[in-house]
Amino acid sequence: MINLEKQENPEKKGVIISVDGKIDTNGTEALREKIRESLDDVDLRFVIIDLAKCDFITSVGLGMLVGAHKKANAIGKKLAFVNLHKNIESIFRITNLYTFFNVSSKAGQVWGE
Repeated sequence: MINLEKQENPEKKGVIISVDGKIDTNGTEALREKIRESLDDVDLRFVIIDLAKCDFITSVGLGMLVGAHKKANAIGKKLAFVNLHKNIESIFRITNLYTFFNVSSKAGQVWGE
């Protein structure tokens, strides 16, 4: 089960999507939709995924995040990941996605604060 909370910050032209739960088959689809909505929003420049409460991701979930990252870059937006749970950080490092993705310890770093 996954719970996604979307918090918009119009001043920063960004949104934070907080993930609580596992990015498994069902979680991947739910997160894909939230990311797609955010990337399609012309008023947003930054889409930040907070993974503090997410301790598991499947290979399908990783593939979806890679696709979302590529789409964001192609349309001039920034998809970033913050507050990585230690399990997710380990997976990102093992797969070399840690350096591929925009990873920060907090949202303020993404927004340049």
